[in-house]
Amino acid sequence: MTISVPENDLRRFVDAVYACTDDCNAPDILKTLFSALRRQFSFSSGLFVRFDPSDLSLTVPYAHDIAPEHMRAYLEHYYLLDPYRVSLTNLGRPDEVVRMSDFVDVREVSRGEFGEAMRLIDYFHAMSVVPVVRGVPLGAIAVHRPCRQADFGADEKRVFRWFVGHAAKAIDYGQLALRLRRPEPATLVVDISRGRVLSVTEAAHKLLAELAENQALVVPVKSNCPGLLLVQGRAYAVRSADLGPASLWSVPASAGLTLNSSPGLTARKVRVSAGDRRERVLVVIELIGGVDDAAGKLSGLGLSPRQTQVALQLVLGKGIKEIARTCGISINTAKEYAADVYERLNVHTRHALVERMAGAGGVDSRSVRSAS
Repeated sequence: MTISVPENDLRRFVDAVYACTDDCNAPDILKTLFSALRRQFSFSSGLFVRFDPSDLSLTVPYAHDIAPEHMRAYLEHYYLLDPYRVSLTNLGRPDEVVRMSDFVDVREVSRGEFGEAMRLIDYFHAMSVVPVVRGVPLGAIAVHRPCRQADFGADEKRVFRWFVGHAAKAIDYGQLALRLRRPEPATLVVDISRGRVLSVTEAAHKLLAELAENQALVVPVKSNCPGLLLVQGRAYAVRSADLGPASLWSVPASAGLTLNSSPGLTARKVRVSAGDRRERVLVVIELIGGVDDAAGKLSGLGLSPRQTQVALQLVLGKGIKEIARTCGISINTAKEYAADVYERLNVHTRHALVERMAGAGGVDSRSVRSAS
């Protein structure tokens, strides 16, 4: 069967995929890619596995139209792999359409718990491209069909390669644009249930090393209530999110996550709250501009979760209207919460609020250990 891609389809796809790059939202680019491909030929699901450019190891994948229960099982086994990532062994045909087995050691990934999880997913036929941008392989983009359907033909492979090439360039462009707008945040992956740090970025490792002897990073218990961390006169917002492909994709720095190579450092410098019942979280630490004289942490001030959220927005210099929009509350309610924060902490200005945080106490927490 010969596939004819109408010129309008090509133009529509190019316009759509590059329009997604303004916010560097890689999942949106991938959704656009897989939706456009489905108009050209049939497939059951898609997958994008990003590579760590430092050692070409696999990172957390983005899955498209995979049954949620299968994806949960897959990711659960994936995160428990030791080592944390599956290493590539046969990457030798960039920008060509190949089978998944042409760049991954199938014997290695089919063994143990990971192989059991993979066998839950009804795949047989698969084709993949490893696009290279600026001389670096971006990752593997693949589509799959169940064994009851025919294998992918030459025309389907040709169309697949063309569409994937544009999507890869759009992802790379968006990430570059985002890095120009703001520096990458420090990032950690913390296994709350086992009390250990699984991986860190170089920026996070450096930040932990700069903490004072009696100081530690406390992982915020709730994703909508960021904490505040002071490191050598610099103020940082600390956020956490349940770990998943979407949360990792929202942080470009996650591509630089590496195994926790300093267990002694993280055991001393990272704490998880005793009441945190989550399993694994992504922790993002971002510098707060304009409040370098801030001190202490929001946690420990005795504020309610909503008051804590509003207090951080005040420290960030946000106006009442923006706070209301961010927190999903009315303007009047935002004003009331801001007044409550000021009254509870006995301050009258934003600057005084930041200075008041210098006296914040700690929280009931426990240390973490290495992933080894």
